[in-house]
Amino acid sequence: MDLRSVFADIAADLSDVEAYLARLLDEGPLAVRAVASHLLQAGGKRLRPALVLFGAKFGTYVYEDVRKLAAAAELIHMATLAHDDVIDRAELRRGQPTVHALWGEQTAVLAGDYLFAKAFSLLSEVGVGKVVGIMADVVYRMCSGEIAQNVQSRENALPDEDQYLDRIAQKTAVFIAECCRAGAAATGAAPDVEQALYDYGYAMGMGYQIIDDLLDLTAEPKALGKAIGADLRAHVITLPVIHGLRQSQRRAELQQIAESHDVTGESVMTAREILGQSGSFSYAEELAHRFIETAKRSIQPLIDLPAKASLLAMADFVLERQT
Repeated sequence: MDLRSVFADIAADLSDVEAYLARLLDEGPLAVRAVASHLLQAGGKRLRPALVLFGAKFGTYVYEDVRKLAAAAELIHMATLAHDDVIDRAELRRGQPTVHALWGEQTAVLAGDYLFAKAFSLLSEVGVGKVVGIMADVVYRMCSGEIAQNVQSRENALPDEDQYLDRIAQKTAVFIAECCRAGAAATGAAPDVEQALYDYGYAMGMGYQIIDDLLDLTAEPKALGKAIGADLRAHVITLPVIHGLRQSQRRAELQQIAESHDVTGESVMTAREILGQSGSFSYAEELAHRFIETAKRSIQPLIDLPAKASLLAMADFVLERQT
């Protein structure tokens, strides 16, 4: 399965969102055009604008009414990536140099700020006041999750599983959930439909982030588009490591790596070996699977539309993806 087949029902509209984003960013100040273009051309799954469009299918779907909302969702996502790469000191994303690696940290931060501002300018034009509040709350909660992660890293604290799940909820799941809800809200869907789509997005987002964290330790670097173990190197402790620290017979060795602020490639490979031996990868995969099943149950009561089938297929894709 690939996303092209999952997105078949909205392929034309999603392609237009991509072109619309390119035009918007090309109209910006000359100083930010190259940076914004680099972020857009670096690719990505366009998961968030797709979810806006799918959510909108459960109301009175008029593409022109949700195009700005879908574009704003992707701009917010691009802004968070620009900022996250600075915080994590990441040199590569999707196999391409990050903004701060090419233009420096100040430019990356300012570019992220510009994209946030552009996103909310678009949202103000959508014509549904509710969606501005939805997305403002998303940014607030993502920042809260990032701050909590940064504090844990600075204090060399090792989070427990509940703290980890709360963090990924704030950083990832809420945004995905609200993209689903916002699309429905913008097209007049019933409140119970909005809630079902939010519940789907939240559970799917939790599963997505757990798999993302798992791939950071298990994927091949070429497929991942960056070196494995980026989270460990940035002192971000994810679910497989939390499980390993609880279950592994080599927990002292793993803890030394997890607490180090100078994690080498060799250390990452040692951690991967320890986590494989302790069943930590299987544990994370099973929890992701449970979240995905919850996501699929959440939308079962909704009317059978092509968009519903696509959302169910997207949930399955999350478990199957390799990058």
